[in-house]
Amino acid sequence: MWESHAAMALEHANDAIVVCERGEGDPPFVIRYVNAAFERQTGFSRAEALGHGVGILYGPSTNRAAVDDLLAALEEMQPVVGELRKYRKDGTPFWAEVSIRPIAGPDGRLAGSVIVQRDVTERVDAKEELELLSRAIDYARDAIVVFRWDPVDSIWRMRHVNEMFLKMSGYDIADVIGQPSNFLTGELTDMEQLQTFRAALLAGDPVGGDLAFYRKDGSHFWVELSGQGLRDVDGNISHTIIVYRDITEKRQAEERLSFEAAHDALTGAFNRRFFMRAVDDALRQLQTRDAEHGLIFFDLDGFKPINDRYGHEAGDRLLIELTVAIGTRLRDGDVFGRIGGDEFALLLYGCPPDRTETIAHDLLEIVRGFALLWQGHTLRVGASIGAVALDGTAESANDELRRADRACYEAKRAGRDRVVMSS
Repeated sequence: MWESHAAMALEHANDAIVVCERGEGDPPFVIRYVNAAFERQTGFSRAEALGHGVGILYGPSTNRAAVDDLLAALEEMQPVVGELRKYRKDGTPFWAEVSIRPIAGPDGRLAGSVIVQRDVTERVDAKEELELLSRAIDYARDAIVVFRWDPVDSIWRMRHVNEMFLKMSGYDIADVIGQPSNFLTGELTDMEQLQTFRAALLAGDPVGGDLAFYRKDGSHFWVELSGQGLRDVDGNISHTIIVYRDITEKRQAEERLSFEAAHDALTGAFNRRFFMRAVDDALRQLQTRDAEHGLIFFDLDGFKPINDRYGHEAGDRLLIELTVAIGTRLRDGDVFGRIGGDEFALLLYGCPPDRTETIAHDLLEIVRGFALLWQGHTLRVGASIGAVALDGTAESANDELRRADRACYEAKRAGRDRVVMSS
């Protein structure tokens, strides 16, 4: 009875089962039994398989060296497990996971074997595709990171990174796997935008934008990123894939263009165009809310003789270093501009008239105390300064600048090297 049950179990097994007898010549093992699953899996009937060797399943892609290793292990009465590329009757290949057990004869020597064979084509193909995808990702010109959602800490953690990401960030693979998504953030990183990205990805929405990140050496770089959440078999977002493109050079070029468009090429102070826009903005503020702003205009006394005697190179150096000296003493938010030649202006936000006048005198002291050593000579200049309080009656920045210029002219008429505060 038990033998009939065992036979029934073999016939109804999901895996192919083959019983082989040790032969005397070629083939070394002859098939003596196959179950129904073998027929379904290979396309060979029992009649076609019995009496033949297992080589009827071999083909051009079968690893014959692996077959020899399996046979050698059986000769040592060792059970073996492996994967082989085999072929069905119709010639189509499939991957088989084989588990082979030796059968000992009465003398203890190898008499045969039992082979359990499972079709693992889908698994092997999926593994190969995954390895191919991994290699493709590693060869990508952009950095790619796969994040896994950590529900315990409610954070995205790095699960896989490609070679370009390691080159871009300067980290080793061991440094980054398992790290949270804020691993590369720093002072310039827009954390609010990053948090928006996190929430969107968890909701299954695509993300895209520019962010600043930091390398292992502490230097920052800019990336243009795009990403999408990946759903698991239950439909939940479990992973995300993010692509980072290094746009540092592009960003730096844009910043240079933006700086050059707003700043004087020689001194680095704001240029006239930007300064006038700032004054116009300040005037509009006066019309919409209660505010006080000050405007200072000055030119340098004694600058032309320096240019004439020591040359334009000396004059340029004096303007550059004086600009630096003034810039270090400005309040945050003040706008300091070179209007032209040796003429400068200073816009003081939120500054009442008395404070504007005080700052104008402080500015005069800075100029008085400034000296440039040039080829063994000490070069000094003075300043005639005009200051005004901006009010809502002016129609434009040009009107206010002319008013401050007139106050500057009054300072010159009064003997130079002084401040005139216009009413």
